[in-house]
Amino acid sequence: MVTGVPARMPVNVKFAVAGGWIQAFFNGFAGYFILSEVNDRLDHGQDVDGLMRPLAYISIAVALVLATCAALAPKRYGWVRNTVLVIEVFAVLSGLIGLAAAAAPSYAVGMALALGIAAGFSGEGGKWFER
Repeated sequence: MVTGVPARMPVNVKFAVAGGWIQAFFNGFAGYFILSEVNDRLDHGQDVDGLMRPLAYISIAVALVLATCAALAPKRYGWVRNTVLVIEVFAVLSGLIGLAAAAAPSYAVGMALALGIAAGFSGEGGKWFER
């Protein structure tokens, strides 16, 4: 084990993992909701934007990746930390675009969650993933 690496998972990493589970749940729910809405509109003969279905699948895929990372964080795999940080960067960028386009408070909440998770996996929390 590397010197300075905590033997137990730090509290900030525990909170970040819990946030990852929450984010995974909401991403999965959003993807499922969008997909069901697209299918419902198609069943009723309404026109649907061609990007909605791929966005729904991306949201579900991100949910599965986040859930996998949250489940494997106690194993201290370095790729878990890197994967989560990349996803959170995209979440913040997506939130900024959403705020600029719609100014909806939900984008700010999503960005705050993403920044909190990234902070938990960075700095001192990042030492947890060093073996």
